[in-house]
Amino acid sequence: MKISYYTFFVESGYQLLAMLSPLNVWSHFKELRSNQWLPYDQLVEIRWKKLKKLLHYAYEHIPFYRQLWNGCGVNPLKFTSINDLRDIPVITKKELKRAQDNDEFLLGNKGGYEYAFTSGTTGERFKIPFSFSGFQKKYANHLRQVYASGWRLGMKSATLHYSGHSQFKGKYSGRSEDREPFMNFRETALHLAHRRRVLTPYFETYSGNDMFPRQWYDELKAYKPYLFETMDFNLLVLKDYIDRNGLEKLSIPITYVLGTYSPSLRNALEVFFNTELFNRYSPHEIEGVAFACHEHQGMHMAIDSYHIEFLDSHHQPVRPEEIGFITVTDLDNYVFPLIRYQVGDLGHYKEGLCLCGRGLPLMGDIDGRARDLFTLKNGEMIPPSKIAAVLQDEPAVTLFQLIQNDEGKITVFIVPNENLFTDTTKEQIKRRLNMLLGPDEKIMLVRAEHIALEKNGKCCFVKRDMSACSN
Repeated sequence: MKISYYTFFVESGYQLLAMLSPLNVWSHFKELRSNQWLPYDQLVEIRWKKLKKLLHYAYEHIPFYRQLWNGCGVNPLKFTSINDLRDIPVITKKELKRAQDNDEFLLGNKGGYEYAFTSGTTGERFKIPFSFSGFQKKYANHLRQVYASGWRLGMKSATLHYSGHSQFKGKYSGRSEDREPFMNFRETALHLAHRRRVLTPYFETYSGNDMFPRQWYDELKAYKPYLFETMDFNLLVLKDYIDRNGLEKLSIPITYVLGTYSPSLRNALEVFFNTELFNRYSPHEIEGVAFACHEHQGMHMAIDSYHIEFLDSHHQPVRPEEIGFITVTDLDNYVFPLIRYQVGDLGHYKEGLCLCGRGLPLMGDIDGRARDLFTLKNGEMIPPSKIAAVLQDEPAVTLFQLIQNDEGKITVFIVPNENLFTDTTKEQIKRRLNMLLGPDEKIMLVRAEHIALEKNGKCCFVKRDMSACSN
């Protein structure tokens, strides 16, 4: 593809900044972009060298980790392979927040950092400090992700995030502390280099207000971005609005959807928007963990920047394709090291490498949030992605929400496509849910005009109860 003069100008500017100033994003990006084509064995070696260095630093300089590991009789200075990392305890947001409140990371003695805030969707919300150097490495990881889709700096882009996203500086959340780290640098880069148009998020507590998709449609139609990034809920709302009003369809070359669709819904959306759908895994505190390429065999795990594990409830590794709790070690953040950090998400990894030739191993799309696992009467636990797929596979369903209460009862709220939805549809959905969850589960289907959104503006298609997603 022939690049524009603007893209050439922006990329040359980034390269010049990396040569003449502390703004060395382009240098990190070039290294990461080169790394992805290395053989898997070489990438594993890069990961191990970075991990050893991080463990040594954390043990010698971070009281939280030194006390935790000494208490378990573990000395990471003696580790000889990455498998030894399993002797280190897994940590959670709750433990990190307590340690941060007690200054067990010695942040009081450090300077030059700014905070990124987690959204709070997977549990307790807390803040992660980044140095400017560390922030640039995360930004470089982000660039590697989106360059894999064919987008480049200087091309038009648009984003449609949830109302609690830090980019809105608390405008919709009411939290004055909501900001991205190094906000001025970030906003300048996104405006000039990414040519990013930020759409107004859905900031009401329920779906159903056409004011929002009307604005999205008008702006996207006028701006014509090459890349559009949004949440799974928003794209479904936009499609429904276009359908109901008989509007001219949009054509968007690249769409990043931060969520998981069933294969049939994914294909339908690609046809409808004349787009290629991509996914990436980038929680606020660990930007750039995994990304899809044009082969769409899964998401490439950035093992040159992170060590990613998939663990069972006893913190033991699961098998390929088996769903586990995603646990991440950030190999680059020395201000606030995250070592065996359980994010709160569910996922699975895949055997083998991608046909694209990248040496980075593969994981599947996210299987949902750990707190929203459905527990069946037989004790089995079913991840949200499998449950959501039943409704996503049904063209007669516009939006939906499945809620399991503390007693195990499951209520399915369905916003139907009135032109397609029939009593037969309803019975088919219930039958498929019973096949997945078991015939003894109490399932009640309810036709609804809207579904509830979380306080941070995100949508939980599958969740344990109304209070479980209240953070």
